[in-house]
Amino acid sequence: MDIDLESLKKHEEWNESYYFNFHDKNNDLTAFMRVGNKVNKNEKSMFFYLMSSNMTAGIKLETPCDDKPLNIAGLDYQEIETGKWKLKYNGSIFNPLNKTEFKVKMDMTWEALNPIMDYVDCVDEKQTEMSSNVASEHYEQFGKARGKIEINNEVFEIEALGERDLSRGIRAWGSPKMWMWINSEFSDAEAFNITKLSVEEGDVDAGYFYTGSVNETLVKSDIDVEFNNGIPSTFSMNLFDKKGSKYSVKGVVIRFGMIPVDEKMILIETISKYNWDGKEGYGIAEFLVPKPL
Repeated sequence: MDIDLESLKKHEEWNESYYFNFHDKNNDLTAFMRVGNKVNKNEKSMFFYLMSSNMTAGIKLETPCDDKPLNIAGLDYQEIETGKWKLKYNGSIFNPLNKTEFKVKMDMTWEALNPIMDYVDCVDEKQTEMSSNVASEHYEQFGKARGKIEINNEVFEIEALGERDLSRGIRAWGSPKMWMWINSEFSDAEAFNITKLSVEEGDVDAGYFYTGSVNETLVKSDIDVEFNNGIPSTFSMNLFDKKGSKYSVKGVVIRFGMIPVDEKMILIETISKYNWDGKEGYGIAEFLVPKPL
């Protein structure tokens, strides 16, 4: 069954989403951010979060659409050339528990380190249909981020690695039973991303493992997650590419933030430490799970 793209584009929940993250190991500082546009319901949304050893704070909001689809509430993206982005933020973020305010100025340049990965290369026709209520187009890429982040007048010089994600399609948060979106960078030339999407019809696995020359297409993932009070704490993964190669990776959650996305589901965004083949890496592990009752 072919996906009717034109019909999907007319759906109220049709969405174009731009997401970036990066982790600075020296400063132990993590940033993740997203801008999404649902033009058919006149809704533009954003979130911007920072996590460190002494803070987890962020902001999430929606506004009507306008003629600046990549600029909202102090968060601004500009693609200055192919694979190179300017990421800026100027505004306040808040600790969700005690509402402590942090004034933040960010000025970063994010530059790609591998070719864009198109998830279409990972899935068959049935899996494409199964994922059509989450995103019919999905692209991944890892890169390096350089610049400055100022938090309450304290300036951090940032040298980081991270991931960017572009997806287009229906974004109905309650459609999947669960998803896991996991990425790690081990160096400028070694990184991976895996998505495991669970829907009523089954699982869809997709991603890449990059080791300095090409994106090896990931088509299967076995992921075992251990939870602590409903929050992921450790996970072990066996990832398989199209050639049959296996990558064994272990992850340990360092810290996390929680983002409510609708009445039923919550997004748990973690910064995690990874071990692959004796190499240490850092990256975001994102879990979309039902809200605890």
